[in-house]
Amino acid sequence: MRDGRQASTSEELGQSWKLASVPGCVDGCSSPCPGCNSTQTALYNTSSYCGLISDPAGPFRDCHSTIDPTGFLNDCLYDVCLYQGSGSMQCKTLTAYTAACQLQGVTVYPWRSAQFCAAQCPSNSHYELCTSSCLGSCESNSTTSYCGAQCMEGCPCDEGYLLSGDKCVPANQCGCMYEGVYYQQGQAFYPDTNCQMKCTCSNGTVQCQQSSCGPYEACGLKNNVRSCQPVGQGVCSISGDPHYNTFDNSSYTFQGTCTYVAAEGCNLNGTQLTSFSVVVENELWYDLSSDPQVSVAKLVAVEVYGLVLILRRNDINMVWVNGVLHHLPQSLLNGAVTVSQEGTNDVILTDFGLRVTYDLVYHVTVTVPGNYRGKTCGLCGNFNNNQADEFQLPDGSFTKNFQTFGAAWKVPVPGVVCQDGCSGDLCPTCNVSAKAAIETKCALITNPTGPFAACHDVLDPTSYYNDCVYDVCLSKDEQSMLCKSIAAYMLDCQYLGGQVQNWRSPSFCRESAHFYYYT
Repeated sequence: MRDGRQASTSEELGQSWKLASVPGCVDGCSSPCPGCNSTQTALYNTSSYCGLISDPAGPFRDCHSTIDPTGFLNDCLYDVCLYQGSGSMQCKTLTAYTAACQLQGVTVYPWRSAQFCAAQCPSNSHYELCTSSCLGSCESNSTTSYCGAQCMEGCPCDEGYLLSGDKCVPANQCGCMYEGVYYQQGQAFYPDTNCQMKCTCSNGTVQCQQSSCGPYEACGLKNNVRSCQPVGQGVCSISGDPHYNTFDNSSYTFQGTCTYVAAEGCNLNGTQLTSFSVVVENELWYDLSSDPQVSVAKLVAVEVYGLVLILRRNDINMVWVNGVLHHLPQSLLNGAVTVSQEGTNDVILTDFGLRVTYDLVYHVTVTVPGNYRGKTCGLCGNFNNNQADEFQLPDGSFTKNFQTFGAAWKVPVPGVVCQDGCSGDLCPTCNVSAKAAIETKCALITNPTGPFAACHDVLDPTSYYNDCVYDVCLSKDEQSMLCKSIAAYMLDCQYLGGQVQNWRSPSFCRESAHFYYYT
């Protein structure tokens, strides 16, 4: 363990090497850990699932004396059980055992087929169980680039193709060498430390021209590649009976039950910024009462790079991608878009800095990089550091009426009956007799010596406190709503770098068991 002692259990070992706490993470199963029963074990220990690993006459037979298959078999059975036989989880362990055996120089015999763990190779390449032949690479434009490589599973390029980065391309479409570094065809790069020169690899030749970074950008390194990086960011928070805190930190409440544009890229012509759209669908909040007058987020949809990704309320550990339901995590378009879990949140993240989170219950955030200042529109505002013109309508005009503003960003959905919320005296109000007690409970957020005191300098707690009082007051489950309201401030504070002291306890806002499955 970290202190040099030997751990008595695997859980103790893992806990000792924990770096930091992520909201919602726990150190293990909060109830008995899931596992296989005898019937499942018998089924999943066959050659259709994990049985090939330990089969004495199977494809790994020569490896058993070198690497004990027991641990790999147990891992395989555990993972397949958790997924109840779906998701081809056995393929992951079989692949890992194959690699371990081959690294020891042991022969592994063919075990994949079109029906069982079929290899997924990129375009212009093919699967080989043992890629012992030399691999051609564009970097030297030679078919003898990597001779002598160890026998491993892989996808070498087809005849006539060479490896360019991680893609197989025709030999005549290789990229460029510039000052000892290889760049792919069409790739742009900045060779100087100030990004004052932008070069592009085109038809095997590097062409350079004078350049400069745009507004709210600075020259810097990202993933070891120099480019113009955005300075700062804007964060929009949507929580509860939708309370909005915009990119420019303006707060308002809009209780519509339709589908609305939360944020999208606007006026992007003439820029190199990527177009995107974040849409939130609300629904009547029946958790509050049997006859609700307020709403809450039902789903969050992100459109970017030609993909439509949907996080839907109560679809735990799942994401819809272009109409198909997938398990998390997901990496799309070679990592340009990822969908994963962080604590209690599902997170959609793009390579240009758009970040959307949803806890599948109560709280949504949209984060855009600083170079989108003045280039967003929707319910999260125009991100121009001016709260006076926050409520901009699609036609470019402005309003001070929240309901008019919200309704203007409605996305028509055929066949759906919805309303654009209440206004003025028609909105539900808090019972005066109950309000004082609730204000005391929500004051945990604003307490200058409380667990969120260090947050107050990075995120004004006033609007979160007001939202807490309103939502708890209208809820039929005050304690649950109080915990959600406080957690919304905690998550936004932590994302901005604020330090939160422990505020949960076994008797107050205890983390529920399902949080384990989010980690």
